[in-house]
Amino acid sequence: MKFRFSQRFYILFVIALTLVGCAKDGVNGLDGRDGSNGVDGNDGSDGLNSLINTIIEQPGENCANGGFLLEAGQDDNGNGELDANEVDTSEYLCNGDTSGLPYLTYVSLISQSGTDDPESSILENTLDLNITWTREAQGMYVGDLDKTIDISKTVIFYTTPTTHTGVRGEIVGDNQVRIELQNGINAFADNFSNLSFELREYE
Repeated sequence: MKFRFSQRFYILFVIALTLVGCAKDGVNGLDGRDGSNGVDGNDGSDGLNSLINTIIEQPGENCANGGFLLEAGQDDNGNGELDANEVDTSEYLCNGDTSGLPYLTYVSLISQSGTDDPESSILENTLDLNITWTREAQGMYVGDLDKTIDISKTVIFYTTPTTHTGVRGEIVGDNQVRIELQNGINAFADNFSNLSFELREYE
């Protein structure tokens, strides 16, 4: 069987082959410009402070010879105090506990004058740490620790100097503590000497 093609078909076929044979890739176009950076997101909210309450436990059912009740939790409402509904864990540390409660300690006497930062005289330091005190405002001082502590096992103790009516102390992080001294109701006051301060970390 023979196939016959028209002259017109033959010419179109030759032209098509010529075009295919001569086709070349075009030059790539220029890359488009990068889009502009998106808008930064909003800052996240500040984390919550962890607080510990140290409550004297009188001799009784919980501690035969008395001791301390430790309460720990986060300051959910941001009022600077560990409220009853914010307590996550609690533990009794009883005097003369036969099960044994070994601990490491940092004990010092703190003094402060005028607008100067408080200074410490270290009495005992089996925790092997140093605290640098800074006066933030009248009667308010923050202590930065040069190493971290386990705040779930650490208790803070302090005394009130005879020149003041009250002291408030707290562990505000694993490397920071705070004390506030008052001389009257909500009357924060500087100038004190020999404030006994202790951090006790139980093992």
